[in-house]
Amino acid sequence: MSKRIIRYGIIGCGGIAHTHAEALLQIKEAKLVGVSGCSPQEPIPFAEKYGIKSFDSNEHLLLSDEIDAVTICTPSGYHAPIAISAAQHKKHAIIEKPLALTTESAKQVVQAFAKNGVTGSVISQLRFYDGIRKVKSIIEDKRLGDLIMANLTMKFHRSQEYYDSGKWRGTWELDGGGAMMNQGIHGVDALLYFIGEVKNVYGYIRTLTHKIEVEDNAVAVVEFKNGCLGTIIASTSMVPACNRTIEIHGTKGTILLEEEHIARLYIEGEKEYSADDIAQGEAASSHIITAGGHVKQLTDFTMALVEGRAPYVSLEDGMKAVDLITSVYASSKTNSIYGR
Repeated sequence: MSKRIIRYGIIGCGGIAHTHAEALLQIKEAKLVGVSGCSPQEPIPFAEKYGIKSFDSNEHLLLSDEIDAVTICTPSGYHAPIAISAAQHKKHAIIEKPLALTTESAKQVVQAFAKNGVTGSVISQLRFYDGIRKVKSIIEDKRLGDLIMANLTMKFHRSQEYYDSGKWRGTWELDGGGAMMNQGIHGVDALLYFIGEVKNVYGYIRTLTHKIEVEDNAVAVVEFKNGCLGTIIASTSMVPACNRTIEIHGTKGTILLEEEHIARLYIEGEKEYSADDIAQGEAASSHIITAGGHVKQLTDFTMALVEGRAPYVSLEDGMKAVDLITSVYASSKTNSIYGR
């Protein structure tokens, strides 16, 4: 794409849409042009806040010659159909997580973008934090040796009021899942980013503390194709919430991540880094949070369009996270190992 300025429209005008708008305003190669919502009136306050055009329908936004690319910020159940429509209208698109609610619909999104020759990506902002990139580099350089075990723990808290705040929240139709699909998908994506392809999954999901359709607690055991074993714990029932952690063990060392920060790094034959060392920049950059994950990812996506290259996160990456999570759901439903 030869354009030096990418003109964006935002589809959806809830809380996460503001995150996208504020990120795009920080990118000099991006111009925020317009917004659409679920009704002609819904996007008007959003448009007035940012001084942009309010489109009376998603269709009219996608038909506009003023728009080169869209960000999709609707409830999860609408992501796939809107993304496919964007591709059919020859618009590039970056889609909030999850890419889709099923592996099959995720595949349809991937196919639509390939067929129409436009670029797509899914929000996976953890991949853009310096601490996450550092861990990826250590694993790729084999400094941990062969991977043995990886444990992802996500113990969140969400009140009943949170789920009651939107009719779509906590429903299979529009949320697609609970603690694992909604809150946990970024951690799942990071785990796949680090460890690789999944071979088998066995999982349990339960709804224990909320009046919702979907799970508020999930536990899974994962066997990866490289032989590494893993566990995933996801909950929105914890009082209080705890930091998300990812612990990775190899034949030569261990890494512990708390949120996006490396909390411990031990590699056989090298200096052991503590959290204090890391805060001083010895094992990871000290400016992990400053730019913001959405700003970094939307910058990468914008520059991919400007430079005519692929974005750092592919639609296939988003599909893999959906596939793992829906495999956990299928395993729990059938009480069986679910092979991929």
